[in-house]
Amino acid sequence: MTHRDCDNALLTQVRNAAQTVLSMSETFTFSYLEKCLPAEALQKVQKVILTGCGDSYCIGVAARPCFESEGAYPGFQAEALRNIEAARYYRTYVGWGEKKAEDHLICAVSITGSPVRPREALARINQLGGISVAFTDNENSLFAREAKYAVRINVPQDHYKPGVTDEECPGMTSYIAGCYAVMMFGLYMCVCKGLMTKQQAEEQRQAAIEYARAFTPEVIDDLEEKAFRFAEKLQADGFDCMDFIAEDQEFATAFFASAKMVESFGAVTTHDDAEDWCHINYFNRNPARIATFLMANPSSPSFSRDQETATCAVAIKRPLAIICEDTADGLPEQAWTFKMPTPKYRWINALLQHIPMDFIAAYLGIFRRQMPVGISSELHERDAACARFKKSEQVFVEEL
Repeated sequence: MTHRDCDNALLTQVRNAAQTVLSMSETFTFSYLEKCLPAEALQKVQKVILTGCGDSYCIGVAARPCFESEGAYPGFQAEALRNIEAARYYRTYVGWGEKKAEDHLICAVSITGSPVRPREALARINQLGGISVAFTDNENSLFAREAKYAVRINVPQDHYKPGVTDEECPGMTSYIAGCYAVMMFGLYMCVCKGLMTKQQAEEQRQAAIEYARAFTPEVIDDLEEKAFRFAEKLQADGFDCMDFIAEDQEFATAFFASAKMVESFGAVTTHDDAEDWCHINYFNRNPARIATFLMANPSSPSFSRDQETATCAVAIKRPLAIICEDTADGLPEQAWTFKMPTPKYRWINALLQHIPMDFIAAYLGIFRRQMPVGISSELHERDAACARFKKSEQVFVEEL
């Protein structure tokens, strides 16, 4: 069997990943954002809180550099918070003082608009006088209606396997679309705040488009073939669990990829940064049965630590996959290295660098003949007794 003999809904999404970016670039423009959020509404914003649940939290981590302009231009403060942190803990202990809530903007992401917690975060900032923005594909949801401004992402639906929706399989298309949308919002806000010209923002947008075009069908096929072989090795070696290692915006990529492993076949995963991994997970038992994925981009300030971490992982016989820009060197030869196109700006990596790990998740699901965990009938029965997302209690936390 070869990788060309396989097919499932996740594989279809991964194979169309670059096209998802290109499709989004045609519909989700700065002009579109201006219609959703007029520039004058954003003038007073001094800080942006990016939040969401699961993949949507990862979108905030991935997009944050666009609000801060990744050092290329003077940006403004942005922070990616887990949803429960944004909804119930942000500034709870210190109060607001001179840092007025009116100066804050909460950008919450929920593709379906169904979980309660993102809506709770929007309601909290609304009651405090700040600005709430919902990024979603469900404009009629309670989540969208809670926000002062709702932005429809318009996830490209034709990139799914026919008849299969994002809720019925591990979702990748929606993640890429959400990342692109919130990244463009970050650039748009920099323009609105006078920190970047329209020309500079457009140049960065074009750089993202060129990055997607670099993932030609030949590049995608090569990545898929190598991912297929690495998945075969993991299956043959009987791995027990998986580690994902990354920092800063690459942490979003590692976190997202680990989630696809869980959703595809119920893997046991962890995700951490290189420094803590060397302090903690380095000591896990049975290292040869722990699949390890490391993000190691030369454009990252942590690259030297990532190189050291890779050497440590190889020394203890971990099966190691390194996902990196194609300019990377100084990495151990024993690792399976997935070299990806290098974008002009580092923030762009988060759009597509997860591709090899998504392929691996899809193939391991196939090898294990495991239906996506999200559509397991056993889990659906279990959910009936749980207030996981939609029925969870909504709470407003009063400030000190």
